[in-house]
Amino acid sequence: MIQLQRNYRNDTISSEGEFSQSDVRSYEEYLSLARIPHCEGVSARVVNALHARVGHADLSIDKIADDIGLSKRTLQRRLQQQNANFAQLRDDVRFHYSIKYLIDDHMSVDLVSKALDFSDRTSFTNAFKRWTGLSPSVFRKLFRDYA
Repeated sequence: MIQLQRNYRNDTISSEGEFSQSDVRSYEEYLSLARIPHCEGVSARVVNALHARVGHADLSIDKIADDIGLSKRTLQRRLQQQNANFAQLRDDVRFHYSIKYLIDDHMSVDLVSKALDFSDRTSFTNAFKRWTGLSPSVFRKLFRDYA
C-alpha cells in the first residue's frame, strides 16, 4: 500500500511538472487567443457596449441591455438567435483587457479584477486560469518583458 502511494505521488508530481511546462504558450499565442472575435448584429452591439464600460462601469447584462436599448430577456433571445451568449462575449472582452492591463499597463491583480468587474480577486484569478492555464501573477512574471 505504501509503495502504491509513493508511485501515485511520483506520477502526480511528474505530470504536474509536464503540465506547467508543456501547456505554456508564447505571448503571441495568448494575444491571439485574447483577440475578440468579429461579431455582427446584437453581438457586436454588446461587445461595443462592453468596450465602452470596461474599466469604469458595471459589466452586468442588465446594464448592457439598458445601454443598447433592449430588455434583458430580449437581449438574451437575440443573442441566442445568433448562437451567442452574454457570458461568453463578456469573457472574451475581459480576457482581452486582462492581458492588456497586466502586461501593458502594469496594473496589480486587484486593480485588474476591479476594472474588469469581477466580484473579487479570486474570481478573476480563477477566470484567468481558465483562459490561460496560468495565474495572473505567473503570467505577468513570464511575459513582463513584452511590454
